[in-house]
Amino acid sequence: MEFFKSIVYMYEVSSTMDVAKNLSNFFEIPFAIRASVQSAGRGQYGRKWSSSLGGLFFTEVLDLKNILGFSTFLSIPIIRVLREYVPEIKVKWPNDIVVGRKKLAGILVEKSNYVFAGVGINISNDISEVESISVRLSDFSTVEPEQIFIEILEMQSILMPIFLESGFESFSEEYNKNLIFLGEKIKVDVGHIIEGTVIGVGKNGELILKTIDGVKEVYSGSVVNFYQNS
Repeated sequence: MEFFKSIVYMYEVSSTMDVAKNLSNFFEIPFAIRASVQSAGRGQYGRKWSSSLGGLFFTEVLDLKNILGFSTFLSIPIIRVLREYVPEIKVKWPNDIVVGRKKLAGILVEKSNYVFAGVGINISNDISEVESISVRLSDFSTVEPEQIFIEILEMQSILMPIFLESGFESFSEEYNKNLIFLGEKIKVDVGHIIEGTVIGVGKNGELILKTIDGVKEVYSGSVVNFYQNS
């Protein structure tokens, strides 16, 4: 974990993202904050993230000159670690970690004075409210959140120098091998709906679709109706 200068542990917070922003000027960058429980955890587009005891919830604070592709890159160390426990995992663009059509982990990246990368992983926490669209690591393997946390930070510490030197492009091939809907027709909400067949992701993490109007590159958006009952 040589990449991270400090690791801050808390029991319960509103969200590690909010706490990280409040503390960003008090710790040497980069650092990470982990909480056992979040009372107001959130995912993309402000969606509630169930964050009870037994899950893994943390936010990294980084000072990156260029964040292009970082959100998709961050799924790589997480996939590498979690695959040791769940071989069937895939990534749903841009950075949800899934098993079949159910969500195991998610990443939320926000930028202000620094880059804040929040990660939530269902391990043995209660997911009864969202069990139709979510899955836990404990359904497949016996493992503690702390072990997964350390393994992810160690893997990321190994890969970060590569990302900082050459960007997401060095990981695009690995990402595409893990992309769940490669070659499938999907709909993406980008403020309006784009429908097309997934060719893969590009060197900056953009989703490349073959549409009736030609090849389109999507840099941000949400895949429509991917999860069961969504």
